[in-house]
Amino acid sequence: MSAYSKEKRSYSSGPQKTFLGQTKAAWYIYWICGVASIANIFQGFDGGIYSIILSDPRFIDYFNVAGARLGVVSSMINLGNVIGNLFVAWWFIWYTGRRMAFALGTIILLVGVALQAGAVAFAMIVVGRIISGIGTAIIGTNLAAYQAEVSPPSIRGRVVSFVQLSYQIGVLISYCVGLGTVNIAGENSWRTATALQCVPGVILILASFTIPESPRWLLERHPGKPERALRQLSRLRLLPENHPEVQTEFVDMVAARQYRVEHQGDLSWWTFLSQYAVWKRLAYGMATMALGQISGVGALMIYGVLIFQSLGFSSGTMSLLLNVVSGVLCLLATLITTGGVDKWGRRITLLAGSSLMVLSYIIISALSDAFPADSNPNRAASIVQVIFIFIIEMAYSGALGPTAWIYASEIFPTHLRDKGVNISQAAQQTTTLWINQAWPVMFDTVGHNAYWILVGINTLGFLMVLFFWPETKGISLEHMDKIFGEVDQVEAYRGEHHLENREAVHAILEKATGHHLEDVSSRSEPAEDI
Repeated sequence: MSAYSKEKRSYSSGPQKTFLGQTKAAWYIYWICGVASIANIFQGFDGGIYSIILSDPRFIDYFNVAGARLGVVSSMINLGNVIGNLFVAWWFIWYTGRRMAFALGTIILLVGVALQAGAVAFAMIVVGRIISGIGTAIIGTNLAAYQAEVSPPSIRGRVVSFVQLSYQIGVLISYCVGLGTVNIAGENSWRTATALQCVPGVILILASFTIPESPRWLLERHPGKPERALRQLSRLRLLPENHPEVQTEFVDMVAARQYRVEHQGDLSWWTFLSQYAVWKRLAYGMATMALGQISGVGALMIYGVLIFQSLGFSSGTMSLLLNVVSGVLCLLATLITTGGVDKWGRRITLLAGSSLMVLSYIIISALSDAFPADSNPNRAASIVQVIFIFIIEMAYSGALGPTAWIYASEIFPTHLRDKGVNISQAAQQTTTLWINQAWPVMFDTVGHNAYWILVGINTLGFLMVLFFWPETKGISLEHMDKIFGEVDQVEAYRGEHHLENREAVHAILEKATGHHLEDVSSRSEPAEDI
């Protein structure tokens, strides 16, 4: 008799108890993914604190930061992200595991922070920013992949949106910290603000040892020990290993992997980059990631204080307070998406964010034409422009930002997820690098007409999503193939090996926990479905 025909532990076959509409298992996923999200608090703090540092005359004077140098400081972390995504992050994540990648990526990031906080030359700032970018590439993409792999489809969008939510928390914390550190005398102001990033970094290193490993990563990296993946999946779902829900999910994981091994083999980099099906998903992942940043929102955030000052809010404290208001609004917008993206879906969220951006940029552009800040300033017009800058930032934080991470983390199969998410984010960071570097020069050249350029860019993004983007809401990671017109590997494997009955499923589970993943065929006539 199969070992799985007997119960190892008792369980209730009825519905699980809920608290605030969520099961205990769902709350556990929220908890471990919330702990892992400290990774992006780290990154959000960096992005937010440098919007303040770049407006600090003491930093500007110390390193003679102006014009192109301003763009270099703001964009070098994005260059580090691109380097990390393409050449470093996927290697760390794939070979060391999701848990260890958090700790190792954070150590690299802390090295970059130390260089920036102790910098005595402009080159140290540049190198420190690049190293920090490599570190954030590792922990950021690892976070999205980890959250997607441990979450059930019903709450996956909500959980992966923690990436953006934690980023906004980090931004808001940095804005509040900036209000305090700006009053510190001399160069210690920006040095202290930079060094405070070490706090979430140390917390993340410690927290990474308290969360479970991804069962999907375990199955891919250690196929000879599938019982480890099953055990971890059982732990994540807070159900016994022999529970039907755990068994069904595990068999799907095994079937998807086995079908790939039988029909495709392990993909080399050349095979990875030569398959149309892979490029198709890469195109969606890269475009979705780039869509939010090409909107210009990153530049609005990092140059926010300078933009507010150019609109007549010349008081340093007032500009910083406006930054704090922006941080609070963006956090609220992200919370709304976190609660609803699994209900209304990915496409409608992207379309809503893009349309809000287009409308906001049109209004800002029109007001800038009618009331140029340098020749015909108007206080009411400036206030309205600030409001719509807030709306653009909220549209990104509540729509384009979190949905990009959700989309990129769920459209790739497990064995490609590391590479896919990293390449997708490389597109995001390349776009951010370009926008942040070009922003000061662009406004020096064409002035406020740059806003009209952004109207066109965001309109194009809206149309792309409207006509080409498929919906992925509620689809299991192992069944995502069919969304992109490919063979559903789980269903194909079940069909080839007749996995319609309990005995066949029990056989694959028994062989899995017996250190084998050989092909399993049904040895009996079909009985009842699992």
